[in-house]
Amino acid sequence: MMKKAGCLLLALCFLAAAAGCSRNTGEEKAPAETLPPASVRWEAPDGDRMIRKPADYLLYLPERNAQRLAVRSVRLEEADLKDTAAALVQRLLKEINRADSLRTERELELFRDTPVEISRGICTVNLSSSSLQLSYSDYYRLSLAISTTLCSLDEIRYVNVLTAGQSVALDSAGRLPMGSLIGHEDENLSVLWEQMEARRTPQGGDAGKTPLSIQATVYYPLTDGRGIACESRRISFEGQTTGQISSALLDAMSEEVRSRIESDNVPDLWEYMVHEPVTSEMEEGGKLITLSFREDLQELTDGWQTDISCLAAAVTYTLTTFVPGTAAVCFRIGDTPVTEMNNRLYRVGTILGGLMRRSVFEPFLTGSTNVYFAKDGRLVRIEKPVDRNTADSPRVQIGALIQGPDSREKEKGIVSPLPEDVREDDLLGIAAEEDTLIVNLTDRFREAIAAQGPEKETLLCYSIVNTLCGNTGMKRVCFFFEGRQEEWIAGEIYWAGEFLYNPEV
Repeated sequence: MMKKAGCLLLALCFLAAAAGCSRNTGEEKAPAETLPPASVRWEAPDGDRMIRKPADYLLYLPERNAQRLAVRSVRLEEADLKDTAAALVQRLLKEINRADSLRTERELELFRDTPVEISRGICTVNLSSSSLQLSYSDYYRLSLAISTTLCSLDEIRYVNVLTAGQSVALDSAGRLPMGSLIGHEDENLSVLWEQMEARRTPQGGDAGKTPLSIQATVYYPLTDGRGIACESRRISFEGQTTGQISSALLDAMSEEVRSRIESDNVPDLWEYMVHEPVTSEMEEGGKLITLSFREDLQELTDGWQTDISCLAAAVTYTLTTFVPGTAAVCFRIGDTPVTEMNNRLYRVGTILGGLMRRSVFEPFLTGSTNVYFAKDGRLVRIEKPVDRNTADSPRVQIGALIQGPDSREKEKGIVSPLPEDVREDDLLGIAAEEDTLIVNLTDRFREAIAAQGPEKETLLCYSIVNTLCGNTGMKRVCFFFEGRQEEWIAGEIYWAGEFLYNPEV
């Protein structure tokens, strides 16, 4: 009975509701209740404000007679990536010096003013000459401690260790390179050293017939003369002479350029070389590697869509980072050393004696950031070169997005979701609060969004959100326009509140 009564009541309610919906009384309807506007507890930033707090990091220390690296937690003031990496290495060296765990007479230190370079997940650490007092095995243990400490940071995948700007050989013949290192958190140091020793040319053996397979950092020129970038590769060398190693590295550079330009007509570097690299000893110490090119080298740089200064920078960085003891590189075109170079972005000046050292091209090394452009109605992630020292800046990341795709990307159908007339100064401020980035844009930016129309609004919004969250690790973005939140702009999306990272748009 109760079940039947319930069904009857439900039916009566349905009929009454239906009668009410169909009735037209001519009376004015009361406004329907709506949800209150989204509210946020943040204030719009005027300028940039990144709150940095102390954070815990891990040091991996080589202890005397220990088979594994010891782990120690340290608290440092949070800073940008380069400063954090430098502070960690400095703290590591300080702990090693204090404990005398590597039996050194002089304290281990970093080298000069720019001891740490970070680009695209690869960190190069430059130690002072005091590290040369170490035995081969202790130098390797120190390098493993540095690489394991730095690779504990999410942003670093590989580490190169240099001394006074040069790669250090791990054998008495001065041939065996250490290569790019990864982290070795819980591995036996003696076993790792034995594996490295096994790569040496046997005493009395022929280095030219001793193969080597090892991880190396290859630098390559960016298109349009924008500098150089780097990638880590496993490279197999037929032998361990300087000429063989240099040749294989230049081959790897050609392959890297070919893979990035994505064309079958990219010329090979070797096609424009007169002969194999020639190695000589410099009076002040260190090796000089001389490369001789044909007179028509311009054809190569045109095919690589770059200029000779970026080519020279990439070659110099590649060889000095990997080939043991290499202090400089000399480019010859025909019989003439290259002593003058021009680049629209970087000043090179006169290269005395044609000796191209790593320090000459230090400004050329870029970092990278990932931005979200659009293709076929969806967002696509594109890697863009930026100043490596500011690559983790949200303002720099939005700036790379505003600059838009280059000519090659446009040929592939990649377009910018942002209005063409917005500028970097339309970003009035950006601040970090907990897991949220607060972005304050100009009214001009808001008007440009409205002018583009609703069909482009979602991709526009999420190109900014995904670019920022994807690079910073933040989870959401909150927008202001000249200090206030807007609910509707072009009519497609609701701008008030917060937007979550959504790379699937």
